[in-house]
Amino acid sequence: MQKILRRVATAERVAAKRTKTKDLKWFKKQKKEQYTEQQQQLAMVKEEFSTAKQAIKDDWALGPLAPRRDVGEWAGAKGAIHEARYTTYGRISLAMRNRRCQWAGGAYNLNLATGDRVVLIDGPDKGRIGKIMQIDHDKAEVTVEGLNKSNIRVQAELRGDDDPPVINMELPIPISGIRLVHPIKDASTGVTKDVIINQLVHGGFLHDRVSGKRRWSRIVPGLNISIPWPKKEEPETKDHSCDTLRIDVEDKTFVPTLLRPPMPELVIDELRNKYSRFRTRHDPEYIARLEAEDQAKADRRKLMDAMRTPLQELHREERASKKKKGKPRLTPEMLEKIGEVMAKNLERMRNARALPEASSNSTTTTQADAPPPPSPSETTPPPS
Repeated sequence: MQKILRRVATAERVAAKRTKTKDLKWFKKQKKEQYTEQQQQLAMVKEEFSTAKQAIKDDWALGPLAPRRDVGEWAGAKGAIHEARYTTYGRISLAMRNRRCQWAGGAYNLNLATGDRVVLIDGPDKGRIGKIMQIDHDKAEVTVEGLNKSNIRVQAELRGDDDPPVINMELPIPISGIRLVHPIKDASTGVTKDVIINQLVHGGFLHDRVSGKRRWSRIVPGLNISIPWPKKEEPETKDHSCDTLRIDVEDKTFVPTLLRPPMPELVIDELRNKYSRFRTRHDPEYIARLEAEDQAKADRRKLMDAMRTPLQELHREERASKKKKGKPRLTPEMLEKIGEVMAKNLERMRNARALPEASSNSTTTTQADAPPPPSPSETTPPPS
């Protein structure tokens, strides 16, 4: 059974490592594609900007002799932007989304919904109020009804014969460029007026396990005022002849009982993948068979250990006798003998240390008793 558990653990580690490598490869690929798209759009913007500046210079310098630029693909689309600039670059990182949605509670629990009234704090329509039409959570952008409009060129392949080459539509706005507008009653004057809310936090989380949806309240910090969510418009549904009747939908056609399994027993193995490497729950018969095999291996190992040579038997008896005797203990006679040896060694060390000291002292005494040598200034009398 331990072998099966080790196999499952190894399979899980290998699968986790493979998944991690795959995710890292996908992340690098997405980052590379995102960088390429961003560079292409920046190059397109620079090209259109330089072309527009050159057109203004030509119109100012040449007048009626200036070349026409609304021809070919741009026929009838003068002053419009390229359709590729309508959609921004691909999915942005979570850090950038959190920076854009910082005032609204973060990108994960965004305190904005479709139908909210917001004011633009950036762009040509700065200061104007509109309703949110659409929220793009992957890019942290919103589309406001009637605001931030621009002329978009439509290719000839994408429009009909009677359709204009340019359409005027709303462009997405980053969430960092808007603020929520909500009527709040002034406590001092009692007047209710629209107020720009610069900060929102969330609280009172509720999680519905059945539907998997999460609900929370959006609160203005400092004032502790809960801003209600906008009401959702219920979609209009039409009845058709092919629709199932409500009485048939609510009719119970299956009532589970304890006397009958909900499915045939043979189907369980097909759904559970009986021979999966990641399986940890097994049938009792399979577990009993594995335990019997492990016990047989253990018995065989014991049998092999029981078959020993006479020399092994002798060594086994010697080890057993030593184990019975236990650890050896020192007798008083042995301790006395050890003390005598230690005393002799200590005396020998002291004598060896005293000999060099005595020799150095005798040398110093001999040098002190000898007469000093004559000084060179004194004259020695001649012998008589």
